[in-house]
Amino acid sequence: MVTMVKLKYVDELSGGRKRFRRRYPKDAAQVLGEEFFQVPMKARLGAALVVEQEALLAEFDKIVTKAKRKAAGQGTLSPLEHWREAVKEAEAMKAAISGVHDEDEAQTILAEDLHKRGADPVLVKAVMQPDAEAPPVTMLDAKEMYRKERMGGATGRNQKNRLDRVCRRVEEALGPLHTLPLVEFKREHGRKLRDFMLAQRKSDGSLLSPLSVRRELDMVRAMVSLAIVEFDLKGKAHNPFDGLDLPKNDIPPDNEWERRDPLPKEVILEMRKRIRGNLREPVLGLIWRLLEGTGCRGAEIVGLRVEDVHVDAPNPHIWVRWHEERRVKTKVSIRAVPLVGDALVAAKDALWLAKGEKMLFPRYAYEGGPDAVSQSLMKHLRKITKNKRHVVYSLRHNMKDLLVSAGVPERDEHRILGHSLGGVGDRVYGGGEARLKAATDAMKAAIALAP
Repeated sequence: MVTMVKLKYVDELSGGRKRFRRRYPKDAAQVLGEEFFQVPMKARLGAALVVEQEALLAEFDKIVTKAKRKAAGQGTLSPLEHWREAVKEAEAMKAAISGVHDEDEAQTILAEDLHKRGADPVLVKAVMQPDAEAPPVTMLDAKEMYRKERMGGATGRNQKNRLDRVCRRVEEALGPLHTLPLVEFKREHGRKLRDFMLAQRKSDGSLLSPLSVRRELDMVRAMVSLAIVEFDLKGKAHNPFDGLDLPKNDIPPDNEWERRDPLPKEVILEMRKRIRGNLREPVLGLIWRLLEGTGCRGAEIVGLRVEDVHVDAPNPHIWVRWHEERRVKTKVSIRAVPLVGDALVAAKDALWLAKGEKMLFPRYAYEGGPDAVSQSLMKHLRKITKNKRHVVYSLRHNMKDLLVSAGVPERDEHRILGHSLGGVGDRVYGGGEARLKAATDAMKAAIALAP
């Protein structure tokens, strides 16, 4: 008795011929413009049919992966990535061929078959010339390397949007990223991009500020520098954005405290009433109270774990530190921040709501969570003030003003806000409990002056 096994996605055509046919996922189908992946098969039965089916399954997965990546907005593969993937795919396909005399015969058979199917020409070349020179590293490779190495695990919507926005400017000024080999960059490319950025206008018709241009150029410079190191291009490529600055008269002082205003007393009081009302998401009120009472950045509060909150310690505090769900901005941002007054009450309430959870605010424990919180809080704030310089981040300015008004030493002010300390002694000497006690006393003095 012969047992017949039906292989998944393999159907039978006339004359005993076999066909591999599998539906693409919806998002991949929209990119590919086709509903099905279907290929006539050479084998008709036995082990050869199984081997061919497995190879087609692998090919299907590769096509879908590329299509989904494009659908997710990560763009197409760079020429270099495309070539490297084609070489890997060609090696796997050749390894699956049996019954041939040597590798040359396998290459020829596979190349002819791929050509008849209308396969990717790069894949055909990878089959016939696997040792051919790889395409040059381009700005598209630099962008992807920067995203992985510098933004990995911290790619919230704002950061991703900023990277995409900067790269769009590069394309508008210099051309598509995949057509910009790093080894061909010259100083004129740097000047051309700088001048293009300085001439750009925002949605309100005003020119892009010199500070914004400088920040965006810094990102481009970092992308190219990282790619030169990671792709071993030292001595072959140079960074045309190194040392490239704006005309001196175009650079105003870079002072974040002049770009936003502290919230006025009446706005603070109205927001307190509003966030203690019937909010759809009560945790938003707790987050606002912690932001107001600690001076922390939004992501530092939203990314807290339950284990980072110490309300029963001699000096109650939260720990702002690195973990997989939240990566802090800089090394000096890792710190203990005292909990005093209403912030301590809010922290206790948050712990009660988060019983059994790992994250203090599980509702927003996802990539983009801090952005969602900021947007929600801004909607409430805009009901009270239309001043564009009044934002959620203004609460850090309020805390700084309170610390200054309370006569808090600059050392303790910087420790509370997570700013760089000046002298080496301030950074490395003194026990942790002593520093926390000093910061707690400073915070109590500041909070006593709050409205």
